[in-house]
Amino acid sequence: MKRFLALIRETWWLWLLFLGFGTVMSMFSPIFLVTFPICTCVFFWFGFIRYDDEGNFKGS
Repeated sequence: MKRFLALIRETWWLWLLFLGFGTVMSMFSPIFLVTFPICTCVFFWFGFIRYDDEGNFKGS
């Protein structure tokens, strides 16, 4: 859980931007509703790839 909190702490503005974009664009076309599950998968993938169990950045 700490890895996801670390990811949110560093990229909260980006996820809000994606949420806002998906919300606004889905008003025009329902195909943009697919951005929400995609963002969810990407969030968890980045959390597992970039952070360890303690929430520390793995970095090269």
